[in-house]
Amino acid sequence: MRKGQSGEGGGNFSNLKKIQRDDFGNVLLCPHCHSTHLIRAGNDGSTQNAPQRWKCKACGRKTVNPIVSKNYEIENPFQNSDWDSVDDLVESRIKRYEKRERREKNEEFLNIKIKDKKPIGIYIQGDPHIDDDGTAITDLIEHMDIANETEGMYTANVGDLQNNWARRTKLEGLWSKQSTTSEEAWALTEWLVNYPKDLLFIVAGNHDMWSGEGDPVKWMMRPLKTTYAPHNIRIRLNLPKHNVRINCSHEFRGHSIYNTAHGIVRHAIFNSRDHLLVAGHKHISGYMPVKDAQSEITMHCVQVGSYKKYDDYAKQLNLPNKMMSPCAVAVINTNLEDTHPDFIKIFWEVKEGAEYLRFLRNGCK
Repeated sequence: MRKGQSGEGGGNFSNLKKIQRDDFGNVLLCPHCHSTHLIRAGNDGSTQNAPQRWKCKACGRKTVNPIVSKNYEIENPFQNSDWDSVDDLVESRIKRYEKRERREKNEEFLNIKIKDKKPIGIYIQGDPHIDDDGTAITDLIEHMDIANETEGMYTANVGDLQNNWARRTKLEGLWSKQSTTSEEAWALTEWLVNYPKDLLFIVAGNHDMWSGEGDPVKWMMRPLKTTYAPHNIRIRLNLPKHNVRINCSHEFRGHSIYNTAHGIVRHAIFNSRDHLLVAGHKHISGYMPVKDAQSEITMHCVQVGSYKKYDDYAKQLNLPNKMMSPCAVAVINTNLEDTHPDFIKIFWEVKEGAEYLRFLRNGCK
């Protein structure tokens, strides 16, 4: 074939393989020669609803009634999406939002009712890292035993139950630097969450959150009478004569070289007005009471340390040891008004806090 010729009959054959279909995906055929080579040829008439005219490139004839080929039909066509229209999608998102809003408002405070009329104490457990070689497990057991044996003392945990080094990240290599296997780590974690007699709550720390959606701790906690919350939780202790607000977060934003409890204090002043605010994560200790001029309560801002006493990462960065204790005890003296400065007292020694609590409870008639 010489240059410039396009084959028998001439014409533009650039769309030779293009098959025309109707709105339902059926193939259109020429009613005269049954060819599939149809092209659009304007409309048959000048009215707005004039039918589409088709021209067959095979026989050259025109038609407004092409044959609709239905060699097969799909009885259950797959949908491209789970929604039929954008309106359905918008309605679905509204319902999702309303459900989330109800949950968030319901979870603004976790209400815990304690019927005990006497003073109570809360043993605030710092980051355990139970599977780490540098964790002082003997101290942890001693403190949990004191809390279990002291009437009126409850336990709370600020997170990072184990190292749980994140997989597929640069942290994964740290598994080789500890003698505990992953299986042993989960066994120790389950032992830890089941040890306290009266466990109020556990706040999941960043190490805990590395487990993702399938966090095994959620399943460990299900048979227990307690709460496992990601990142933070606000508690309202409903006591016979008081409502005590507790705000616990694995970490409050903010740092200062002058005050190790700076982030907690900043949150107390500019955000919540809670009696007790607690955080962990940083493996340092800190404490600062702040008087709220409006409500006249004293807000106790407590930064607890960690039972991970020997930390290779801290040693590598030459970080100073600012940990007074791996935990703290908050004793709530319900004999006083919540505006009294001694309504809550903080102790760094669990034994000392337990002795003070027993002293207060024995004086109650």
